[in-house]
Amino acid sequence: MKLLKSVMNTKVISIIGGHGQMGTLFRQLWQNQGYVVHAIGRKDLESCDKILAQSAAVIICVPIKDTTAMIAKLAPRLNKSTILADFTSLKVEPLMTMLAEYSGPVLGLHPMFGPTINAPHNQIIVHCQGRNPDACQWLIDSLKQLGFTLKSMSAAKHDQAMNFIQGIEHFVTFSLGTFLYHKQEHPQELLEIASPIYLAKLLLMGRIFDQDPALYADIIMADTKRIQLIKEFSLWLNQWVTQLEQCNKAEFIAEFKQASAWMGDFTAYAQRVSDDFLTIDL
Repeated sequence: MKLLKSVMNTKVISIIGGHGQMGTLFRQLWQNQGYVVHAIGRKDLESCDKILAQSAAVIICVPIKDTTAMIAKLAPRLNKSTILADFTSLKVEPLMTMLAEYSGPVLGLHPMFGPTINAPHNQIIVHCQGRNPDACQWLIDSLKQLGFTLKSMSAAKHDQAMNFIQGIEHFVTFSLGTFLYHKQEHPQELLEIASPIYLAKLLLMGRIFDQDPALYADIIMADTKRIQLIKEFSLWLNQWVTQLEQCNKAEFIAEFKQASAWMGDFTAYAQRVSDDFLTIDL
């Protein structure tokens, strides 16, 4: 990742959890912009008041299960002009906690990517308004200047979308990978006869299983609504297993056509885009 250093900025950014992979990524990016960036780990929390007092923004970048407790711990120690933000993949609960515990500027952020990206180009960060958006704008602008695409969204809409993107999708990937393991059908053997589209699916599955399992456990189990949606999905699958057992081809075709019509132009768009990346020599 190559970024030109800009003129030194006067603002200080502190990242709580800044020694982790995501924290390290953003620390390096903001440093390349010229900001002074402090990485604050667990062992630093009791002695970081001076750094917090100097910070124009404090970013909470800790595991989901620790986020609200960390907000409550740090909020009373901040200047009221400091932006308090988070990188959590859920937004409603962290935002509500920040707004309840802190009276200064509040901003919800969610990087929609992992910490191993090569560059910010084409990478999306969702931002959810909390309090005093004018005071938070410089932080959003700094992310845009780095090359990220910023998408504004309400916290509720974000969490609803994440229940599908992270809840259902990651659970399906977990289910496929673990089922292959229990059936002793190694994905490497499947690669040898896989079509390009199935090859891509297998590689994406393998990519997930190369990550920290605790992270994905926290993501999938992050919210009761997410778990309920997964339950509804499993019931939906069971209904269709019954249809398959009955060889109900007509119902399958009808459901397929209804879903396709509902998706509209997206299906043709998906065909064009996937044709482009599936022609890449893997």
